[in-house]
Amino acid sequence: MKRTGRFVTFTLVLCINSIYMYFYYLRDGFLSKMEIFGLPIMLLTAWYFGKQYDKAKYYSEKDPLTGVYNRRIIEPFFLRITSLAERNRQTVGFFLIDVDNFKQINDNFGHQKGDELLKLLANLLVNCLRKSDIVARWGGDEFILICPNLKNYEGIDEIINRIYANLKTISLSEVEVSISIGAAIYPTEGIE
Repeated sequence: MKRTGRFVTFTLVLCINSIYMYFYYLRDGFLSKMEIFGLPIMLLTAWYFGKQYDKAKYYSEKDPLTGVYNRRIIEPFFLRITSLAERNRQTVGFFLIDVDNFKQINDNFGHQKGDELLKLLANLLVNCLRKSDIVARWGGDEFILICPNLKNYEGIDEIINRIYANLKTISLSEVEVSISIGAAIYPTEGIE
């Protein structure tokens, strides 16, 4: 979780109060105890509200179950990444991953087991990709991967093979995990 909200609110309150205190010091020649002792209280309050902003921003961008990005943040990323790829004449790989028979897993083994599977799969996908790639939970049992600057279809095949190879390491008792992966390269495929 970033600390942007905390630093912005803290700095804003510090600056405004400093100007306010300076003005009253020039006008009256002294600062009251209320102004002196009130400043740390106001700064702590600003830090707290900044932290609440940071939490709200984090949970609006991240899926609370898996910890990866959610659909809401991916849609603006998509436009930004594709326009950047067009400008730099690069390609972007897109993958849509769906857990096969996820409803049956939930029905037969319980939602807790299904949630555990989604967490493990999200972690696996993050570990299979580069730092510059984006993993997001698209829907209930669907994930989307955005991989900027993939050179060719061999890059797509390499990522898919890496995912399938690491999928064997997911161990849930009594649950056999299989996934379906669809992939495309932008702008070669799917311009319209």
